[in-house]
Amino acid sequence: MAKTQWEDLRDASFRGVPFYFQDVEGTGGRRAIPHAYPKKEIGWTEDHGAVLTRQQINAVLVGSDYQDKLNSLLAALNTPGPGELVHPWFGVQTVQAGQVSHHLSTEEGGIAYVNFEVFEAGEQLFPSGTEDTSATALSAADQVKEALASGDWFAALDGIGSMVDTLLEDLEGLVTSLPTLPDAVSEWMDRLNRFKDLAGIVAASPGEMIRDITDLISDMKDLVSDPPFALRVYDQLRDKWDGDRAARSAKKSLVDNVAVNVDTGFASSVTPASTPDATVDMETNIVDFQRLVLISVLVAQAETVVSATFETSEDALSAGDKLAVQLGDMAAESVEAGLRDLWRTLRSLRYAVVNDVKIRSVQLPELRRVSPARTVPVMLLAYRETGDAENRDELVLRNRLRYPAFITPSQTIEIISDD
Repeated sequence: MAKTQWEDLRDASFRGVPFYFQDVEGTGGRRAIPHAYPKKEIGWTEDHGAVLTRQQINAVLVGSDYQDKLNSLLAALNTPGPGELVHPWFGVQTVQAGQVSHHLSTEEGGIAYVNFEVFEAGEQLFPSGTEDTSATALSAADQVKEALASGDWFAALDGIGSMVDTLLEDLEGLVTSLPTLPDAVSEWMDRLNRFKDLAGIVAASPGEMIRDITDLISDMKDLVSDPPFALRVYDQLRDKWDGDRAARSAKKSLVDNVAVNVDTGFASSVTPASTPDATVDMETNIVDFQRLVLISVLVAQAETVVSATFETSEDALSAGDKLAVQLGDMAAESVEAGLRDLWRTLRSLRYAVVNDVKIRSVQLPELRRVSPARTVPVMLLAYRETGDAENRDELVLRNRLRYPAFITPSQTIEIISDD
């Protein structure tokens, strides 16, 4: 066989072991599930997600050392776990090797043919036996708390006591406004009152004060039985302190602009205060204390999300994505403030939350929204969409249907699917 017959082969490799690429055959597409109904002329096909791509690759090994090349490639294909395939047409892919066969030939001094299949490696979306994602996220939250407590936050004690009092009043107001107060509230309120009594002493020890604050904020989630409601309570606390911070920042910018106008001789309609209300140390402490509260709230929300039992995958992903954005913004702000240790822990917490929510969401029921083509009773809709007419009561309760016998095309019905 002439050597020129191998000149058109393409170079490829698997796990860094080179071979010549002869041809490939693959499969992919979507998992389509057709639904048909008895004595009906219509039906529909449901998309159940992507089919993992599969390739059947035919490789050729030529040259005087073809046997050594064959042994190296077979060793790479038999190595456990996914590997990197450098494909001449599709580029670099992470694949899992499957069944392998080979054939040796003595023609032209020796040729080896290797046929093997590879599958898209994808991402492992179900928990492994070696990692508890919720425990990993809770551990990351503890690391953020420790970074907060060990940080050098306050160079002086100006204004610390009054800010602690303000925070405790906000916490007490949120807890007492809860619609239901379980027995745990009494214990939490006792801790809050003890902290109030010792606030002046604790303020002199910032590390202990920060630990008490983060613990009080974190334990608020245990006072409500509904995790989504606990997230909303934390949203209220964060919005208040973030709003105060924005207002203070705007006021500072306005005063700075006035000072610049005065220094440069330009007239201004705003008259600056003759005596500042706060010293420089106090202003710095206020900014740092507000950041401390906002981070503590985010940590508490992260603990709530990874410990919560969500009803649908959409609820879990929505809560996780929103929290990931907020953690990312706070991590970026920490870098700008020079708090690199805090930035690292916030980044780790963000990754742990995203990973936990992603893995748990695929095990939860999916939420679908449907609108009937014509007016139908809820029992028929339940049978069509879930296969069981007995689910009608669940649809009525979830969608708050006033007239279950008449579901019109203008209505959007939420259906929780366990498939």
